[in-house]
Amino acid sequence: MEPDKLGRFKEYGEFILRKIDSVPQYPSKQEDWVPASLDDCLLRLRSAAQKTVDLATSPVKIGVMGEFSSGKTLLLGSLIGYADALPVSENPTTGNVTAIHIIPQDDFATTQLSNFTVEYLSHEGVHECLRFMLGEANKRTTAAGLPPIPVSKLNSATDIIGWCEEAWNSSSNLELRYLLRELVLFLRAYQAYGEVMCGGHYQIDPVTAREGLQLVEQPMAIQTLKFEDLPPAHIRLPSPPQRLPTKLLQNSFPLIRRVDIDVKISREIWDFADAAKFILIDFPGLGAANSGARDTFLSLRELAEVQTILVLLNGKSPGSDRANKIFTMMQQQRPGQDLKDLILVGVGRFDQLPLDSEGGERELDHLIEDSHLEEETVLQKLKVLQTTIDGAAAFTTQKDRIVLLSPLLGLAELAKRSSKVKAGSPDFLANLDYPDYLDRSKRLQQKWELLSERLIESNTRSYLGRQLGYFSQDGGLSKLRELIQTHVATHGLKQLYEDTKRAADVVSQQQDRLKDIIDEIHEQGIPTGDSPAFIELRFLVESLDKIYRNFQKDIGKEPLKDRRGVVVSDVVKDELTFRILNWNQWTLLFNKANNGAIALAESKGAAGKLFDRGNRVNTSLPTKSDDFYPVFEKTVKEVEDFARDRIQQAVVDLLNQLSNHIAPEREQLQAFFHPEMEQEIEEKFGFEDADLFYKLLLGCDPNEWKEAIIAEISSKDKTVAPEIIFPLARQDDKHNVGQIFDWAPEKSQAFAKSSNHQLLVLRLRDEITASASLHLVQYVSEVNQQINSELEGILDQIIPSLQNFSKKETLLRYLAAGELPSEIQIPTWLQIIAEIAAVSPSDDLDLR
Repeated sequence: MEPDKLGRFKEYGEFILRKIDSVPQYPSKQEDWVPASLDDCLLRLRSAAQKTVDLATSPVKIGVMGEFSSGKTLLLGSLIGYADALPVSENPTTGNVTAIHIIPQDDFATTQLSNFTVEYLSHEGVHECLRFMLGEANKRTTAAGLPPIPVSKLNSATDIIGWCEEAWNSSSNLELRYLLRELVLFLRAYQAYGEVMCGGHYQIDPVTAREGLQLVEQPMAIQTLKFEDLPPAHIRLPSPPQRLPTKLLQNSFPLIRRVDIDVKISREIWDFADAAKFILIDFPGLGAANSGARDTFLSLRELAEVQTILVLLNGKSPGSDRANKIFTMMQQQRPGQDLKDLILVGVGRFDQLPLDSEGGERELDHLIEDSHLEEETVLQKLKVLQTTIDGAAAFTTQKDRIVLLSPLLGLAELAKRSSKVKAGSPDFLANLDYPDYLDRSKRLQQKWELLSERLIESNTRSYLGRQLGYFSQDGGLSKLRELIQTHVATHGLKQLYEDTKRAADVVSQQQDRLKDIIDEIHEQGIPTGDSPAFIELRFLVESLDKIYRNFQKDIGKEPLKDRRGVVVSDVVKDELTFRILNWNQWTLLFNKANNGAIALAESKGAAGKLFDRGNRVNTSLPTKSDDFYPVFEKTVKEVEDFARDRIQQAVVDLLNQLSNHIAPEREQLQAFFHPEMEQEIEEKFGFEDADLFYKLLLGCDPNEWKEAIIAEISSKDKTVAPEIIFPLARQDDKHNVGQIFDWAPEKSQAFAKSSNHQLLVLRLRDEITASASLHLVQYVSEVNQQINSELEGILDQIIPSLQNFSKKETLLRYLAAGELPSEIQIPTWLQIIAEIAAVSPSDDLDLR
């Protein structure tokens, strides 16, 4: 299972990170024999391990990329049930990578956005982005007939801005000027805010997010624009801001790496029951002439981290080559990987498919009237539909990963479901309700539905018929949501595992490099590791600690059991039931039953002469509740003793089982020390180390605990009081007699004989059994809890002692070597580095 494998990679990365934290930041400064290459190796190793942990703990990421004006932002709004949750416009307005963290809510309520977090590029990220932008600038200067950027102009931001001005004045090439303007704004933002804001995270409110995260409108007549008319440099910030006002957010916009948003969505809109976790990542719109190089850089950088890609095509203008350019960019970012297996395809604005060039809706009407319609006929008559389907199919390996979409129709359907649940802002809903706003879309929706029905009537497996059917239901949104969840479960988690494995492979490569550096140190005559005996001893102590920690985690998860694996309370309950069922009183009563009635007949004949003792009734037959108390009291006491014996035996069995579990560690540890060494250790190392040694000895044999545990639970034993738990009424100070049964002579003289005596006896037996069982089982449970408490107390002493013992390196070396170590010791950090180099994902790691 992928989640289990991801868990192993997480532990692997965390182990390395924890160990690196114990190493000096620059080991080469610790000793003159340490090569400087070790510092760089550890930095790279930390980065690779952190990436492995981040991926292993990450939900599946779904990247949403689209052609310019494909309705991508509106589609995201429709998926989450609120149209303009993100900025919506015919122009590219988002301009940022936006991560949508979906939080399901049970009530049918309006989608809520919260926790807007703005993350700025790190200084390293700014430099990477700048290199990418300069690379693009070189391409565009060459295309414009200008020479490449001189190396002398790349020394500082001021130099680069100076070159931008020269290039601006030398050419009015549209694409070059778009990029030059972007470069200038990027560098001026970095000069003003980079020092204090790069790498920072800021929480902003929804209003600031809406106003500040839209791209500031720039003059469109860029070819006639003078360089000095570009936005001027901003005032340099002296210190990090405590909050982000709208203006500062707009000014620092070029430096933003990503915006994260929590979105609470009703399960009525999108049901995530049993679905694997995922986040939607909205990439800036690509493909337009003025799409930013920064946008492209951020998109490609984030693309390397996604497991599923939703590509949105523009149904309003099918056949565009912009989508192919996007695909080419994505493929270059992930070489050697078949991207088509990662891709889902949506055809946005399908309700605006340009049918006018093919006879408009009349051709669609003619097709609907055909009672024997085939897909080939539809695609032949509607070439624009053929172009749309072919264009989408070029991106994916499976046709069922293509969805025809109209976010507006989906939102209109949601708006109809409830007046309380809002599908968008008041302005958006006002447009939605505007007369004739969706008339054409709804009319075409109905016609596509009829066409779908015709196709499915002719062929129930018609692929095009099903696609059009999904579109006609709610603009294809339900199908897209289902497709996303299915792809995440069947492919996304697998891809996340593959991505994590690649990151872990980088860690392994750095470990190999680390091993080479360790060998280099060792060749200088510097010991780089401890003796095998020392390593084995510490490993045994740590193994013992891990066994006990796992045992401690399981305490209380299951009730106490006997050596057969049967729960002790069940054994006691069965014993009690068996003893009560064998009471002689039941036999006497059932033998006197005739047709369900118990009759106490007077003995006659020889029997009468032999057994008649006057007018007294035979007292061996119970006729009142008090007659049952003596045998009840005796049984409860006997079963209580039985329970006590079984509990003690279960404790012995549990400790024997634990002792057998640690037997390999105990036998190997006995080769290093014996109990008589405690006094010797106290003399050489002090009382604290001697006490740790004593607790280690106790930890080596759990059977040593049983006498203390049994003595403790015996001292706190609370006996069961039969007189309190007896369920029937008894004679006492307030009552002359307890319950008299219907078959008693006293009742027989005053009332008609009951025909249900036998049933009453059975109920009486069940009531007595249930009462005694309830209290004896409770008794066992309370003792069980006390035993768990005693075990917890012992382990709370032993586990920390074992952990501290494993850190006593001088004592460990003494026990391993039999003598005090020399003054020349291996630096602890070098030993840790050796551990880092040796660990692998398959190891059983101690993550303390």
